[in-house]
Amino acid sequence: MRLALSLAAALVAGLAGVSGWDRTPPVPVRPGPVAEARDDSLDAARQALVDSLLAPYAGFEAPAGVPDAQAERWAEATLEGMTLEERVAQLFVVELGAVRDPDGLARLGVGGFHVNRRTPPQEVRAVVARLGARAPVPLFITADYEWGVGTRRSNFTELPAAMAYGAADSEALAEVGGAVTALEARAQGVNVLFAPVADVNNNARNPIINTRSFGEDPQRVGELAAAYVRGAQAHGVWATLKHFPGHGNTDTDTHVAFASVPGDWRQLWATELAPYRVALAAEPGFVMSTHLWARALDRTATPATFSRAALTDVLRDSLGYDGLITTDAMNMGAVRDRYDARDRAVLPLLAGADIVLNETSPRRAIRYVVEAVERGELPRERVDASARRILRAKARLGLHTAPAPDRSRLRRMLTEVRGARFADALTQAAVTVVRPGPLPIRRGERVALVQLANFNADRPMTQLERDLAPDARARVSTSGGGRASAVAAARGADVAVVAMHLRVKQGAPPRLTPAQRRAVEDMEATGTPVVLVVLGNPYAAALVPDAAGVVVAYDETTRTATAVADVLAGRARATGRLPVTVPGLREESGMRNQE
Repeated sequence: MRLALSLAAALVAGLAGVSGWDRTPPVPVRPGPVAEARDDSLDAARQALVDSLLAPYAGFEAPAGVPDAQAERWAEATLEGMTLEERVAQLFVVELGAVRDPDGLARLGVGGFHVNRRTPPQEVRAVVARLGARAPVPLFITADYEWGVGTRRSNFTELPAAMAYGAADSEALAEVGGAVTALEARAQGVNVLFAPVADVNNNARNPIINTRSFGEDPQRVGELAAAYVRGAQAHGVWATLKHFPGHGNTDTDTHVAFASVPGDWRQLWATELAPYRVALAAEPGFVMSTHLWARALDRTATPATFSRAALTDVLRDSLGYDGLITTDAMNMGAVRDRYDARDRAVLPLLAGADIVLNETSPRRAIRYVVEAVERGELPRERVDASARRILRAKARLGLHTAPAPDRSRLRRMLTEVRGARFADALTQAAVTVVRPGPLPIRRGERVALVQLANFNADRPMTQLERDLAPDARARVSTSGGGRASAVAAARGADVAVVAMHLRVKQGAPPRLTPAQRRAVEDMEATGTPVVLVVLGNPYAAALVPDAAGVVVAYDETTRTATAVADVLAGRARATGRLPVTVPGLREESGMRNQE
């Protein structure tokens, strides 16, 4: 809300460039009687900001849903005419690209398909139209669009990770993020977003959630997640809170191995479950379970996906959730390596899940569930309840009456990056000066830019070089190549900017190689003030604890590189806040005056 006021004021003033806004530090407006008195003006400013940032999507609104009563009638009539096998098939969403015969599965009546987030939009539209024409019941088409729909290969909008919303500290921007992602997703036929992440990232060693989380404050995570859900679901899709009951407090990646979340019930309630108590009020269409064992809920090592205590006792009964519960992907190591195909199909449904996601042999899995019902192991009522929820959710989106995604309409939508202004605003608002040191860089100061990465970061590196225009530049490879040039550049500079592009990689926290670490130490030894810039994982700031200045961005896109360069050079003021605690990192405030 605080940022909404400043951004809306800038828009009203007619300022064209985000990077040129001269924004004063945000002033807290919550809680207290003054804040309560200003609620109306805050809401008006927030809505003005949302409307302005969504204006480029005028004419591309998603198809309207239908009233609940009408959806209920269609769901009941459809369910009545379905066989047991057809009802069971609705409980499976299948990964495209991982099955041999998607057309046959569509005809069989599976509940939907999951598309890879990097699949080009026109290809998504074509396959959705083809499979939809074969399916007897409308399909859920799901995607992990946490970073928006865009990639560098399309004109859809590429967005930073969720932690950027946490750093910007703006529910208005989170709402627009959900809306932009929904509008672009639905234009190509995707109707379920597996976003936002509602995990509280309170473990600095978490190798898989990290910047995918809004932050470590449970209340704020819930508020931002709720705003994202509202924005998305107002524009033709279902959003998903994940990963229930929480995937933040672990140092293990469940794509790779099974692990647990520690703590007793009081800790679970106060931290992991707190965002859900807030965000469920936004009525998300989906909640996704995690494959982690919540030790507070089960005495034996049971992934939450298979836990009746987690999915039924807590999520359904205690928290009162009546939407769809989907499992996380069943091809992940945490469950694939511990459970056979039959258990992966049946146990989640016994626990209370409605949808089994990405089982690699769906026909066999459907047969296992049918057999479990026929033997009395799985109550028929359990299957019917889930099938009914699925059909009702599809009808509420209007999938049973909506036309297939239109090719020409999608082509028109892709003529420009319609979310560019929003992405610029979010990225700029997220940049965080943790310790200013010699910033901003003054006119005439000699600047050395040294960049390090743990992946091919050529695009953001090149963008940062172009936008910062340093006097000297070097790149240090993982093997130490470029080290001598980096030290020489720092020795001849007034300010040495060390930019670390460290992507969170599956199964391991980001780190500098020994050769890269030696290069940074040698640069510090020159006596030139070092400004550390982290593009990605904020916890990486602790890798160079003695840097004179520390700046954190939360992604490694070219847009993020531009926003960082603007802050370093004093062309923009950084208003972001660090949404997580970085162990061992000292924070300061106040940048020196720009001459």
